[in-house]
Amino acid sequence: MDAGRRPSGAAGSPYLLAALFTAGVLIVHALPVLPALRWLLLAAIPALLPWRGRAAYAVLYLGAIYCFWRADTALQTRWPASRHGEERVVIGHVASLPQQTPGKAGDERLWRFQFQPADAALPLMRTSWYRSTEMLRAGECWQLSLRLRMPHGSMNPNAFDYEGWLFRQGIAATATVRDAERCEGSAGPLSLRWRQGVLDRMRAWLPDHPGLPLLAALTLGDDSGLSSAEWDSYRLTGTSHLIAVSGFNVAIIAGFGFYLGRWLWSLGPALCLRLPAQKAGMLMSALVGLAYAFAAGWEPPVQRAALMLLFLLGAAWFDRLRHPSRVLALAWIAVLLLDPLAVMAPGLWLSFAAVATIFYITSGRLKTGHFAVEALRVQIALTLSLIPLSLFFFQGLSWATAPINLIAVPVVAVLTPIALLALCIASLWPAAGVPLLGVTASALSELQRGLNVVAEHAAPAWFAASPPPAALVLASFGLLLLLAPRGLPLRVPGLLCLLPLLMPPQPAPAQGFDIAVLDVGQGLSVVVRTAHHVLLYDAGPAFDEGFDAGESIVVPYLLGQGLRRLDRVVISHADQDHIGGLKAVRRLLGIDSETGAPDRPACRDGLGWDWDGVHFEFLHPDGGADWTDNDGSCVLAIGAAPHRLLLTGDIEAAAERRLIDKHAPELRSEVLVAPHHGSRSSSGADFVAAVHPRLVIYGAAWRSHFGHPRAEVTARYAAIDARQYVTGVSGALLLQRSGEDWQVTESRRRDAHWWNAAVEP
Repeated sequence: MDAGRRPSGAAGSPYLLAALFTAGVLIVHALPVLPALRWLLLAAIPALLPWRGRAAYAVLYLGAIYCFWRADTALQTRWPASRHGEERVVIGHVASLPQQTPGKAGDERLWRFQFQPADAALPLMRTSWYRSTEMLRAGECWQLSLRLRMPHGSMNPNAFDYEGWLFRQGIAATATVRDAERCEGSAGPLSLRWRQGVLDRMRAWLPDHPGLPLLAALTLGDDSGLSSAEWDSYRLTGTSHLIAVSGFNVAIIAGFGFYLGRWLWSLGPALCLRLPAQKAGMLMSALVGLAYAFAAGWEPPVQRAALMLLFLLGAAWFDRLRHPSRVLALAWIAVLLLDPLAVMAPGLWLSFAAVATIFYITSGRLKTGHFAVEALRVQIALTLSLIPLSLFFFQGLSWATAPINLIAVPVVAVLTPIALLALCIASLWPAAGVPLLGVTASALSELQRGLNVVAEHAAPAWFAASPPPAALVLASFGLLLLLAPRGLPLRVPGLLCLLPLLMPPQPAPAQGFDIAVLDVGQGLSVVVRTAHHVLLYDAGPAFDEGFDAGESIVVPYLLGQGLRRLDRVVISHADQDHIGGLKAVRRLLGIDSETGAPDRPACRDGLGWDWDGVHFEFLHPDGGADWTDNDGSCVLAIGAAPHRLLLTGDIEAAAERRLIDKHAPELRSEVLVAPHHGSRSSSGADFVAAVHPRLVIYGAAWRSHFGHPRAEVTARYAAIDARQYVTGVSGALLLQRSGEDWQVTESRRRDAHWWNAAVEP
């Protein structure tokens, strides 16, 4: 073959190779279950037949079969449902920097950490230790009495996939500590124990310093000290990418290493004759970048960033950066070969999209302005180019991101190398390094304070939305046109492609009402939608420094429905599993009217209204009785003949008796959200007979530790032939009218992928 001729087809283009290999990986990720081996063998046949597209198909098939192999191997280690809740004593070591949250008592803590058993037959576990008075350190050996659980999370449209996140982290079981005893010595890897030692010294050098959490996050990749309020500030200001160690941080440190290495090498002219200073800088850049990646924990995002760095430096070393996009495509393939499951990670797409954008707007174009002008242009281009991915992964973006990052990016870019340098000096010469470390921590504290202040005023700039994938793809194409070189008449078509982002679909029922009972774990949240109105009944649970159903489930679901405003929110009562998520709903969505929350008007028997031909009316509580928290729940009846829904909160026997006495005719309903999650204190025989539902839904967690729904309760509804669903088992339940009946969609059946738990009690 002619030496100057490039091979054609899939083998000749890194872009096509990357696209086909990625397509194969994505096909596997789109499947609800992994296929049987016989189907994989049949799928290989087209790659063996002589046809024009054989090479391309072979690359696609290679991506699919490789992803299947890695996925199947990982699934084999998952703790089985048949052993969920099993207790056993396990010896192993703390395999991560432990995260602590203060407990209710002064000396108590909640620890969350990864635990690696010494027994190779047991998987890596995400472990929680409640009410602990022990101090935990990474790498320590412990003998733990654990209650082991299969990874299982809530399943809701558009919401965070906890099971998928655990799977990407390589965590195959979750556990809670029942009892614990230290082992002799340390069992963790040396690098992990080194990081813990450095963190301990930092805490000793800067006790209770407000800048210490951010300093630890940027130098060691330990973000356990950052509160949820601080993460909220980063989200609202668009600066999360600066704090969570990933591509940006590795690039900054590698760039610092390059300039340092080039400068030091150039001090010796004889050295430059042997090796150009530029290449010496590249070597230093690689060494410093890799050292920082290991110091930051060598987590998957850091691994991907380090791999991309090595590819780009390798291409520069061999003078192959004239076509940087080709190098980026090869780096993408290398990342997927390293871990095809990383295709689920938002950071992978955001990192490569950011680098691709920089190459797209800088390569082959004339520089027309000052450095500051060019930096501004790049920042604006990055903000625009990441809009579709931000909306897809995070259901929103902040219009304030670009101006805030213009200040925050250079500040973090300067302070991170200084912090690492100060840490190195402090480790060797504390008298000189600790003061510098303190100054750096103080600067980071001021940065944090500034971001907090901006976040307080940036909330109105947050654009919450979750457009459909087709609109995001069209917007991505439009941004390519907008960012094209000047002189091409493509700006107007590019702008038109962005318009669907501002007009999300709103699939409301033409008449009557639809129901969505969300899977919020042990709690309740129900969305009722008419043709032009939306009601939210309860907002699910929220816990300090932990899970918030309002932010993680309720708001993403509503945004996915094209909704950014609620006509009314009803809170049944003030228990945390019903009201906990309300703060997030208030913060992220508009609300026209609220009822039932302690700081809002109370619901009262007889209060009602009509929306689009649907009647809403409270049946309980009355104004006179001194009800308990549960029995004081707002009971809301919703009806559009011949269909009727009854929402009951956590009422118990006393409230049920009053409803039967006062509202027996109005209780009859096709759909009932069962009182008190199916507790034995509710759903008495007379109440079941009075409501006589055809569909009963329990807002309860999978294998709830309260035992909800109770067997005696489900037996009463089974006796009247009611269909029964548990949100923790089925995922979010979506009910739409279908003739005279209701069509029920179980999210765990419709939306689950092969890494999600099956639908089983």
